[in-house]
Amino acid sequence: MTRIFGPVPSRRLGRSLGIDVIPHKTCTFDCIYCECGKTTDKRCLREEFYPLRELLDELDNHLGKMSEKPDVITLSGAGEPTLYSRMGELIIESKKLIDIPVAVITNSSLMDKKDVQEELMPADILLPSLDSALKESFQLINRPHPGCDLKKIIDGLHRVLRKFQGKVYLEVLFLEGVNTDRENLLALRSVIKTLDFDTIQLNTAVRPGTEKTAHPLDINKLEEIRQFFGPKAEIIAAPKVQAEKTETDAEKKILSLIQRRPCTVEDINRSLGIPVPGIVKIIYSLFEKDRIVKEEHGRDTFYTAAARDKN
Repeated sequence: MTRIFGPVPSRRLGRSLGIDVIPHKTCTFDCIYCECGKTTDKRCLREEFYPLRELLDELDNHLGKMSEKPDVITLSGAGEPTLYSRMGELIIESKKLIDIPVAVITNSSLMDKKDVQEELMPADILLPSLDSALKESFQLINRPHPGCDLKKIIDGLHRVLRKFQGKVYLEVLFLEGVNTDRENLLALRSVIKTLDFDTIQLNTAVRPGTEKTAHPLDINKLEEIRQFFGPKAEIIAAPKVQAEKTETDAEKKILSLIQRRPCTVEDINRSLGIPVPGIVKIIYSLFEKDRIVKEEHGRDTFYTAAARDKN
């Protein structure tokens, strides 16, 4: 199993080569909008899930096969990457392999921990998120582990962003009727004004989440919120780097498999050996193009080819 995926077009980072540092859906949160599915291992305990040497060897091997280097290496995956206990070493050693920025995408949940604060410092780009500054909305949207306290998370954000020397893109994801009322917006703006960052990136649930209550905002509402947060705010829309229009080998393989029988993401991973984060990105790309359909069966989500792709 490889833990390196991409490069994939990122709305915020360009061509991003991902390192999947934690097992699928191991996270501190179980967000209602998460496009990767429900959290199956909710925790705050950090662990070396994969040997550091293995990750670095896989990264080095993957880079050696690329004809064009990516724009950035990103610590990410279908869960919370700061749960990886050797994150700091991984960032430092990755930068020795190739001279490109290293980014970390995080839900900010462990930033109150001193070891996490220190390990984030060698990164070049930090993409933390904060979806609410009110406890009730925070609990409703992010469904955190009991060990995650909103006040401590905000305090941790202050500590990290005061020291961090790289770029900071703070993301806020809005859900219609959940964190868009004036009380929520005022509370968020009050906290955000005290943070050090380059840009506030406003997002919404553009893909199906884990709960049907996760409704996206339309562009007009997002624009109102952008103006409310001021000149540093921007709306995340289409990817800045467009994906290839032709099907990739992985897309062809996935379509061929689900033409024969409905499959879950885990089925595709076991059958084709494609890393889960890569599968998720391809699945939702195909879903948005109406190439596939999804069906709920019990607690599982199955994907099958749309009518035109079954012929």
